[in-house]
Amino acid sequence: MLRIAGMKFKHIILTLLVWPLSSLVWTAEVPVSLQLLWKHQFQFAGYYVAKERGFYKEAGLDVEIKEFSNQTDLVGDVVNGNNTFAVGRSSLIVDKGRGSPIVALMAAFQQSPLMLITKTSSGIETPQDLKGQRVMITKDAEQVAEILAMMLRQGVREADFDQQDHSFNLEDLVNGVTDAYGAYLSNEPYQLQQRGIPYHVLHPRDFGFDMYSDILFTSERYLAEHPEKVQAFLHATIRGWEHAFEHIDDTAELIFQNYNSQSRSLGALKYEGRVLKELAYAGTDQFGEINALRFQQMANIYLVTGALGKEYSLDSFVYQPPKLSTGIQLSQGQAHYLFQRPSLKMCVNPSAMPYDGIINGRHQGVVFSYMARLAELLGIQLQLVPTLSQTESLRALEEGRCQLLAGTMQTPQRSEKLRYSRPYLSTPIGLATQSGSTIDIGQGPFAVAEGTAQLEVLSNRYPSITLVEVADIEEGFAKLDEGEVQGVVAARAILESAMQRGSYGDIEIGNQLNDNWDLSIAARLQDQRLVDIFNIAISHLNSLDHQSIRRQWIKEPESVRFNMRLFWQIFSGTVLLLIFLGYRYKVVNDYNRRLKQLAAYDQLTGVSNRHALSSKLNDHISIANRYGRKLSVIFFDVDNFKNVNDTLGHIAGDEVLMGIASSVLANIRKADILGRWGGDEFMILLPEQDVEQACVEAEKLRVLIANHHFPFGGRVSCSFGVAQYHPGMDEDALVTTADKALYKAKENGRNQVISAGITPPPQSDLEAVYEI
Repeated sequence: MLRIAGMKFKHIILTLLVWPLSSLVWTAEVPVSLQLLWKHQFQFAGYYVAKERGFYKEAGLDVEIKEFSNQTDLVGDVVNGNNTFAVGRSSLIVDKGRGSPIVALMAAFQQSPLMLITKTSSGIETPQDLKGQRVMITKDAEQVAEILAMMLRQGVREADFDQQDHSFNLEDLVNGVTDAYGAYLSNEPYQLQQRGIPYHVLHPRDFGFDMYSDILFTSERYLAEHPEKVQAFLHATIRGWEHAFEHIDDTAELIFQNYNSQSRSLGALKYEGRVLKELAYAGTDQFGEINALRFQQMANIYLVTGALGKEYSLDSFVYQPPKLSTGIQLSQGQAHYLFQRPSLKMCVNPSAMPYDGIINGRHQGVVFSYMARLAELLGIQLQLVPTLSQTESLRALEEGRCQLLAGTMQTPQRSEKLRYSRPYLSTPIGLATQSGSTIDIGQGPFAVAEGTAQLEVLSNRYPSITLVEVADIEEGFAKLDEGEVQGVVAARAILESAMQRGSYGDIEIGNQLNDNWDLSIAARLQDQRLVDIFNIAISHLNSLDHQSIRRQWIKEPESVRFNMRLFWQIFSGTVLLLIFLGYRYKVVNDYNRRLKQLAAYDQLTGVSNRHALSSKLNDHISIANRYGRKLSVIFFDVDNFKNVNDTLGHIAGDEVLMGIASSVLANIRKADILGRWGGDEFMILLPEQDVEQACVEAEKLRVLIANHHFPFGGRVSCSFGVAQYHPGMDEDALVTTADKALYKAKENGRNQVISAGITPPPQSDLEAVYEI
C-alpha cells in the first residue's frame, strides 16, 4: 500500500515538473495579428494560404487575420501595437512622410488595380474625355492619388469634372448615375462582363503611373524588438502568395469556402486571381519586391496633390533584412530568393586548370576557390554538377540542369541566352607558338578549346581567321608539334600549366593577341536576381581574397626550356645586349600601350573617356567639314542621378552607369562612338547620320534604358539632347547645341528626346515634378 502511494506521489511530482514544459510546447507559436485593408477576397489570398497550409505555423507564428471594418485605423493600430502587421495602400507614403514610425515590408502588387471604368456607350476613352463629366471617386485625394495624377498629366484638373461621392454600388454606373466609376481592375470588369455590358478602362499605369499597392507594413518598434519574427512572417507570407498564384483555382475554392464574407462567386474569385497575378509580377520575377527609389518617385504624386510637404522624409521606410553574418546586406527579394534556395547547382569548365577543372570528381582551381569564398559570403551551399566539357556545361545551364556556370567569359552572342555577373578575375590570353616562328594573327590556323568564349571573340575580331576546336590544351599542343596549327590560344596560365605537365618541343608563349580572359558567373536569362546577388558578393571580395586565391593555384614554372636557353646565351655579350635592348623595347612599348589605353577609356564603364571622345569628335568634324558628310551627336544623362546615390549608395550609382553603358554599347551601330563625358553624362557620335535619324536612335535608347532592370531592383530614365553638325561649327558649338537640347528635355519633364531647334511640347503641372 505504501509502495503504491509512493508511486502515485512520484507520478504527481513528475506531472507537475513536466506540465510547464509541455505547455511551453503548446504555446510555442507566437501570436501576431494581420489587419486587412478591405473585406475578404482574392486580394488577400496569400495570407489565407500561408495560414491554412501551415506556412505561418512552420515559421513559429500563430496569425490572426482581421477583416476590415469602418472602425479600423490601419496605421494607428499598428503604431499603437493593437495590430502587429497590416496591409495598406500607397498612401502609406503620406503617413510615413508625416512622421508615422512604420516600415514597408513588401508590396503584393507592383501595379495598383485601382482605375476608372466607363461604359463604352459613354464615349469616354481617354482622360481628356472626362472634362465636364461625372466621376465617382472618393473625396480622400490620398486614396485616389494615381487617378488624379493621371488626369492632371492629361490636362484634366479637378475643376474640369464633377466629382461625386463614391457609393460603392456599380449600379450607379450601369444606370447612368455617373459617367466614370472608381473601381478595381480585378473586380468590376468581371461583373460587367457577366452582364454583357461593354466597358472601357482608364488605368494610371497606361499613363506612366506604376504605383505599388497592398503594401504590407509593421511598426518601427516591433521590427526593432522582433526582427526575427518579422523576417519569419515575411518569408511565410511570400510563400503563401507564390503558392496562391501557382494554384489559382484551388486558392479561389479555399476563399469561396472559408473567407467569402462578400458572397463572391467562384468564377469571380478565379477572375480576380488571374488579374492580380499579372499586377503582382508586373516588371519583376520576385513577388513582393519594393525599393526606395520607386517610393521616392511615387511620393512626387502626393506632392502634386498637396498631401505631402516638400520637407517630407522616407528614410528607413523600406525594410532591410538583417545583414548576413559576413556583413552583406541583401534586399528583401534577394534574401527571400536565397531563403528558398539554400543550395545551388553549379556547372564548371572541367578542363581549364589551373583556373577550372574536375579532378577525381572534385572541383579544383582558381574558380573553385572563388566560388567557395562567394558561397561563404552568401551563406549558401554549392552542389557540383559534373560535365565532360565546357560545351556540355553551357548546355546544362541553358536546360536548367544547373543554375550557375562558375567561370565563363561574357560575349555578345552568349548574352542573348544567358545572364552574366560582373567579372571577378581578369587574366591575360596567351598564344603558344613554335619558337622563332612567324605567324599571321588574322589567318591561323589556331587551336582553341571547344566551348570557350575565345572562339566567338577571335571569329568576330578576325573574320578570315581559321580556328580548330580541340578537346583540351594537350591536344592543341600535339597539333602544334605536328604542324597542323600555327598556335594554341588560351589563358596564359593554362598554357604554362599544360607545358609543365607535358613534354613538348620548343614552344614559346606570347601576348600577340593583347586580350584578357574576364571570368564571370553565368545564369539563365530568367535568373537576373541570382546574378544580382552574386554581383553583391563579388563586390565584397577584397585584395587579400584575390591574392590568396591566385597564389594558391597559379605558380611560376620552375624551369622552361626557352628560359634555360636564354640562361646559357647570357654568356655571349653581344646576344645579351640584343636581348636586353629587345626586352627593353617591348616593355616600354607595352607600358606606353597601357598608358594610352588608360588615357583613352573611362575606368568605370569601359567606354571612351572625355579626352578621347573630344579627340574623336574633332576628327569627325574635320571629315564632315572637308567632305560635306553628315554628323550628329546625342548628349544624355541620368534623370535624378543624385537620388540614386543618396538613396541607394554609390555602388548602386556605379551599377546604373555601368548598366547604361553596357546596354547602349550593345544597341548602337559599330560606326557610332559612345563615351562618358563626365559624371552621369554620356555622348554618342553618329557619323553619316542626320538629326532625324539620330532622334530615332535616341528614342530607341531612351526606351531601352527606361525598361532596363538594374541590380538594385529599380529603374531609371535618361533625358536626351540631339544636335547635327553644320558647316562652321567647332566642337564647343556642337556640344553646346546638344547640351541645350538636353536641358530642354529636362525642363519639359525628363525621360524624353529633344533635338536642337524643335520646340518641346507643353508640359502639365505634374510633369514638372514627376519622374517616370
